[in-house]
Amino acid sequence: MKWYIGLGLGTLILATAVAAVLAVQEPARMERFDAAFHARQIENGASLFENNCRTCHGPQGRGIPGVAPALNAADLFDGSRLQAVGYAGTVEDYVRGTIAAGRPVPSEGASYPQRMPTWSQQFGGPLRQDQIESLVQFVINWEQTALAEAGATPSISEEEAVGTDITVSLPEGDAENGQLLAEGSLGCTACHVLSTVGPAWAGEGETAGIGARAASRIEQPDYIGNGTTAHEYLFESVVLSNVFVVEGFDPNVMPADYGRRLTPQDLADVLAYMETFR
Repeated sequence: MKWYIGLGLGTLILATAVAAVLAVQEPARMERFDAAFHARQIENGASLFENNCRTCHGPQGRGIPGVAPALNAADLFDGSRLQAVGYAGTVEDYVRGTIAAGRPVPSEGASYPQRMPTWSQQFGGPLRQDQIESLVQFVINWEQTALAEAGATPSISEEEAVGTDITVSLPEGDAENGQLLAEGSLGCTACHVLSTVGPAWAGEGETAGIGARAASRIEQPDYIGNGTTAHEYLFESVVLSNVFVVEGFDPNVMPADYGRRLTPQDLADVLAYMETFR
């Protein structure tokens, strides 16, 4: 065999061996690259959040009462906030769409009067798409800690919960606190005030608000619930929402665990707020 043929063959074998080694190492290299890129996205997102979002959503996204809701919060990541607004996609897509296009209405009812501005250049905002993505990844980065903190928070005991017996006596309700609950952790206003996912609380035209409508509802032939008073009807509509579903709306949309999540005082406050809609 001539020397140059042997040299060529040796070079080919060496190149093949190097390529094989690189191919074996490529997945690990790409994984390290992706991790580094993701870390840089979060770092960039933190800077963008501090400069553009902190004034409304608060330090570390904890929210500011009366200004904007928390983003570093379990209800964003456990699906309850998305369910409340009727969003069927992923949390990441919800965050991305909200940042990019904004919200044409206040985020959470009367306690958050300012609309979410549009941030993406695609919709007339100031930020590039890569900046939007960095912000998204920064917000999503809070998921584990937000859910862990929520899990560490003791839930109310069975004895403290109001339950589902609609005949029990409730304490006097505070409509102002009920509004805070409805617009905040319970998410009621997202479906019943800001959208038509559920029956509207407010009256429209000749239709009375839920506070006045409750009294006449139990007298209607189509009412098949267990309430015999307006109070019991409202009580039942919160803790046993599938017993009677208003025509035109779907069952199993409203969370079914309010009887376990609310104390008697919480429910009394929410009902007092509902009764302000006349």
